[in-house]
Amino acid sequence: MISERIIVIDDDARIIKILKMALTEYEIVDFMDSEKAVEYFSRPRDINLVLLDVMMPKMDGLAVLEKIKRTNKNAAVIIMTAYGSKDVAIQALRNHADDFIEKPFAIETLREKIRGFLRQRFYFDRDASDREKKVERIKSFIKRNYSESSLEIIAEEMCLSPKYISRMFREQTGESYRDFHLKARMDAAKHLLESTSFNIDEISYKLGYQNPESFMRMFKRLERVTPTQYRRKFKEGRQKVCSKAD
Repeated sequence: MISERIIVIDDDARIIKILKMALTEYEIVDFMDSEKAVEYFSRPRDINLVLLDVMMPKMDGLAVLEKIKRTNKNAAVIIMTAYGSKDVAIQALRNHADDFIEKPFAIETLREKIRGFLRQRFYFDRDASDREKKVERIKSFIKRNYSESSLEIIAEEMCLSPKYISRMFREQTGESYRDFHLKARMDAAKHLLESTSFNIDEISYKLGYQNPESFMRMFKRLERVTPTQYRRKFKEGRQKVCSKAD
């Protein structure tokens, strides 16, 4: 699904860590303190989905749910309940929660629920005049998922045709989808060359290239140096800066 900001409200740090590791395609904002979460939602925000635990100190999930829906009525809220707490889930649904899932849950089950809600949101909103917002979400998705950002995948998730998305992207940004995707890949490559010890084969794999030769050829065409030369120049430049500082 196109990169979205998902709010996770849970006082269990393990759950938050698992969700961040498993749902890398989304931007996750987390709260372990229910009162701070309520403060965050004290004014309307562009939030499409919230994962909300029920049993929390200070303020329970049902109270948080009520406050979220008061200011963000269009945000879908999935309640996370402990095993055997279906009565609480039923009460949450009566209070306008959109769905619930029992802990411990399978990540794929949760992912499908998330995809369903976000896809529905895009489907009903596809003829709206917020093309700029859609393009920004596409750009965010590409930057976060540069190795898996084909136009076909994005078109399927947004329930739009690849041709329409390609035209919309160019009209809004002045550049082609392909060029932006390529630039995002090269920016990611430079970051990996500068900040990691991954070899060229490993970086090529992380970027989604089928072979290192394709990556090296494209990198040199755009940057005028090979990846190895770029890394060497970066290290030399950093050493000079450090020497001057000393």
